[in-house]
Amino acid sequence: MAWSEHLGGNKYKIVERDPSKASRPKRSVTVEMPGEITRSKSEKKKEAWLSLEEAKWSEQVISGKAVKQEDITLLNFIPKWEKGYAAGNMGEYTQNVNLYNLNKYVVPEFGHLKISKITTLQLVTFFGELKRENGKEFATNTKLNIYKAVKSVFDAAYEWELISKNPMDGVKRPRTSKKEKKAMRDVKKAFSSSETETILLALYDLPDRWRLYFTGSMLGGFRRGELLAIEWPDVDYDRGAIWIDKQITLNKEGQKVEGEVKTEESEGWVAMPKWYMDQLKLYEKEWKKEKFQCKDWAGGNKSYVFHGGKGIMYFPTTPTTTWRKFLLKKNIPHVKLHGLRHTAGMLLRESGADLKTMQERLRHTKIGTTADIYTHSSEMISRDAADRLEVFDPKKLRFAP
Repeated sequence: MAWSEHLGGNKYKIVERDPSKASRPKRSVTVEMPGEITRSKSEKKKEAWLSLEEAKWSEQVISGKAVKQEDITLLNFIPKWEKGYAAGNMGEYTQNVNLYNLNKYVVPEFGHLKISKITTLQLVTFFGELKRENGKEFATNTKLNIYKAVKSVFDAAYEWELISKNPMDGVKRPRTSKKEKKAMRDVKKAFSSSETETILLALYDLPDRWRLYFTGSMLGGFRRGELLAIEWPDVDYDRGAIWIDKQITLNKEGQKVEGEVKTEESEGWVAMPKWYMDQLKLYEKEWKKEKFQCKDWAGGNKSYVFHGGKGIMYFPTTPTTTWRKFLLKKNIPHVKLHGLRHTAGMLLRESGADLKTMQERLRHTKIGTTADIYTHSSEMISRDAADRLEVFDPKKLRFAP
């Protein structure tokens, strides 16, 4: 049966004997009593909290799940985090990115240290001094990805009670500097309504598969890999919609695979304009003819609407490359491929759609995400707001004598 020892202040050491060892050595963990209980005058509350902590530690030791704090370094803990958390909560590509960031930037600095000994000050200093190998500053987004990976690791360690306090709780999330914000404002993120009309016509110079792919992205707000993964059974002409429940992504080895969509809310029907569905129907007839004439079809039982020939799924970066070349050839201002998703949102915003409608169509988990992205001004919204003030033109006002 576990017991506790007061270490001073609000710290306690909880001890249990390990039944799996012949000599039954003591296994201990240090815990911190919450402030509200420490300040309480009720000894019963303190005893009840300690009893619960003792029971939890005893169960871990007896079941063999306890890992002694001082026995594990960050380097040795990362594989446990990968298997126990990342594998079940992240897509393979995201896992790969996180592991790369951890091994590239974090392990060289902290890998040799025991996870229970890494402090908030060390982590704050690390992020404050984090730079590229050439000494240049990281983009905030890159810094944020490293931050998220580190936080995920320490969150797991704290939840699994390997550490009594999470050192990442005192590390501020990286924020975009004023200089970077200004640079980002100068980057074109989406197309206006008039630009969209021009692009939709220019897309007719591409093969039908790419024309319909980019048109669908611009009007349906699909993510890059989602539209690559749709098959003909996912297209419902009666409903006038496309079903999304998977995406083409990369696994940890960098190979293209079918994976789950980004979030649970990402799964669902996306209604499309009737004219687009009509064009998709004509394209399906041509698609079937090409498959019938293909002597070395390699798609098996898959029927990807957009494929690179022989029924094989596209590599997820292929649309990005194709899109960049198209813009360059047509001398159209550069907007990233993901900007077509933003364009879909801005078109909805400019047409007067409310945020809830936009959230549901773009399949955002939180309406706050929709608001953060699409409540900034667009050319049309700004012009409309300005036009409303024309009535105050002094030349048009009539004043009483």
